[in-house]
Amino acid sequence: MKKLALCVLLVVFIILLAGCIAKGITFELSGELNVFMQTGDTYVEAGFIAKDGSKDLSDYVTVSGFVDTSYSGDYQITYTLDYDGNEQTLTRNIYVREPGCSPIIDTNITACESYWSAYLHTSIKLTIYYEGTEYHDTVHNIFDRVEEILKDYHRLSTKYDDYGIENIYAINQTPSLTHILDYRLFDMIRFSLDRQNEVNQYFNIALGPVLEIWHDHRESCNRLVDSICDLPSEAELVMANKFTDPANIILNQSNNSITMQPGMKLDLGGISKGYISGKIIEYLNSLNISYLLNNGTSNISIGGVHPTRENGKFLLAITDPSNPQNWYAEVYLSDGDQLVTSGDYQQYFIVDGNLYHHIINPNTLFPERYSRSVSLIMKNPALADLYSTAIFNMTIDEGLAFVNSHEDLEAIWYSLDGKAIMSDNFDDLYLNKLYIPNE
Repeated sequence: MKKLALCVLLVVFIILLAGCIAKGITFELSGELNVFMQTGDTYVEAGFIAKDGSKDLSDYVTVSGFVDTSYSGDYQITYTLDYDGNEQTLTRNIYVREPGCSPIIDTNITACESYWSAYLHTSIKLTIYYEGTEYHDTVHNIFDRVEEILKDYHRLSTKYDDYGIENIYAINQTPSLTHILDYRLFDMIRFSLDRQNEVNQYFNIALGPVLEIWHDHRESCNRLVDSICDLPSEAELVMANKFTDPANIILNQSNNSITMQPGMKLDLGGISKGYISGKIIEYLNSLNISYLLNNGTSNISIGGVHPTRENGKFLLAITDPSNPQNWYAEVYLSDGDQLVTSGDYQQYFIVDGNLYHHIINPNTLFPERYSRSVSLIMKNPALADLYSTAIFNMTIDEGLAFVNSHEDLEAIWYSLDGKAIMSDNFDDLYLNKLYIPNE
């Protein structure tokens, strides 16, 4: 009899427990806890679930707060359940930013990105970081200004299109005429001429006639249909080289004019991206932001501090020339640092199993193969671009001697046998990790 009573009590207890569980309160948000939106979007409330067992408790929930997607801002929607003497509160965060921008959670920083592919024959990416609300809904003005700089300098420095202005294309079409230039192009040419003597004739903006021959052979070989892969003859290169003496470039600063010997052609490809990066960062440095400017993967500029790294530095990868989708080294860069790379893995063609890249040595009129790539770190982006082009034409020993003789200039080479060679202070100052042997 006692056993029967105990069994009955146990069954009743289990039933009561099941009833309590069935009546347990469920209160949770539907959808995401953190919602990211662009200005102009329509906010759609995802709602909540409020139940006591199978009983709907929606009438006991108060929803407060608002979202105005007309403006950037951080908004909250609060859900308060007040039922049977118990009160619970849930919060949904809604982050509204203009297109291309998003907040970095748990910080007061917003990151914004923009991309361009219509300029300098490359892909350009700019990421900026700003604190607080200073640039809410005005970041597009920053990107518009950067694009204006890119567009103007692209049109001025290109050798392929005239755009109806006095640019490099126009100069090359009639080199012996006197061309009155926009001051920006005049300054770019003058800077190049003033600094190219520093690299022992390994860089020459007047090498256009020779570069054009190599360009035509490269394009012919890389055609999808009816390709012809052969090398320029020594005779045609020597003939073209008669028109590459930079001493025959006459600049007149009084009226920003240029006159050249007939047959000459300018080519700013070895310096233009770095020089233009310099003009962009002059503008960016006038703002209260940090930034990462990637001007075609080969020219990278850093401004300010990284918003989330404890050391405030940006961690960047250096492309592996043997597999350009991968990298062979990682480096830390700080405010003002420029990382510029020249290599054989982007513009090239192959003849009889040999690779011929686009960087031509003005002294030999041929592309050199002393290394697969060289990457420089220094503060001046225009000079870094010029130096990297010239150093890639040097033997590694010559390049090391050049780099080590210059203060605030460091470099790393990817050798032909897949090893890393570094200047004196590269490892200590910049290197985070190396994925290939160090020679």
